[in-house]
Amino acid sequence: MKDILIPLGLLSFLCFFVYVFIRTARKQRDAKASIFENFATRFKIFYLKTDDGKVQQFAFDFDGIGRFKSPSLGKILPKDVVFGKLNGLQIILFRHRIRFSEGWAREWFVAGVKRQNPIAKRCSVQFCKQRADRDTMYLQDPVVKEFETSSFLMVVRAPNLSSAGIISNDDTLKRLAKFAGEIPFRPEIQVRENRIVTYLADRNEVIENVENLESLLKISEKVAGI
Repeated sequence: MKDILIPLGLLSFLCFFVYVFIRTARKQRDAKASIFENFATRFKIFYLKTDDGKVQQFAFDFDGIGRFKSPSLGKILPKDVVFGKLNGLQIILFRHRIRFSEGWAREWFVAGVKRQNPIAKRCSVQFCKQRADRDTMYLQDPVVKEFETSSFLMVVRAPNLSSAGIISNDDTLKRLAKFAGEIPFRPEIQVRENRIVTYLADRNEVIENVENLESLLKISEKVAGI
């Protein structure tokens, strides 16, 4: 009898563990989705549970976040897409999860804007608390400028300095560092012509509320307003 009860007990425990894991993951996913949905409701713009092509068209050439296929999972669509016009700019916010390699996955919380005219051909800006923060698996361009502020070591990456345009100016970097120092997370920026995205720089950080999401968008708007 004991020989039967012990395996049954182990099986019951495993089933309960899987149930708790799935339930917790679902609650976390729903909580993240509600932040984007509540943002759309607050600002009277549009929300989609799954991307219908808008994000893929907007973000296709951004490093890291522009990946929409996985060798093991096939096509991966961004989730919780918020889009519309806000403060005179076309905006798009979304959540996207990709895997670079076995055991290295990342979830992105992204706030993008599109302005009328190009601001820089191609560049990214890292807000580094320490030099190790410069290390990256996804940003492809070399470092073309470093600039020290009281809050961050600002690192500009681009094919060359001219590709970064006005983004590489000292005054621009000072202004961006000041704003980034006032929010509860470390951002990162990428620019492609007239499209700008800001996202959480730290892999394990998450957006916790609508206010955090608004702060993320504000940085993209600051860049667009240069």
